[in-house]
Amino acid sequence: MKILIVDDDAIVLESCRRVLESEGMAVRLAGDVDEALSVMAVEASFDLILTDIKMPGNDGFQLIRLVRGSSPESAILMMTGYLIPASVQKGTQRGADGFIAKPFTPEELISSVYGAICRRKGRKV
Repeated sequence: MKILIVDDDAIVLESCRRVLESEGMAVRLAGDVDEALSVMAVEASFDLILTDIKMPGNDGFQLIRLVRGSSPESAILMMTGYLIPASVQKGTQRGADGFIAKPFTPEELISSVYGAICRRKGRKV
């Protein structure tokens, strides 16, 4: 599986990368939405995009809108330290396939990634 992780926190990027690579996933990193779009312009599609919601400049909601227009087959998993109903509703309306609250364990991350991919592909979790 090919995963793009988008977060402005280098520690979160590195932690997620280590966990997902240990599961045999190919991982690319981006520090913001603009960098994510640059990576996506060069790379083939991703199975999943794991994005923070709150980032300087464009946020995760903006990224979802752009991804859904250019790569509708990619699953989108949103992560946030502020998982509130309004964020879930807004993300779901824009096309997010799942949410994970920070901080999370490696097991929670792995489970959420597989769950979001299964939901996007229409399989049971």
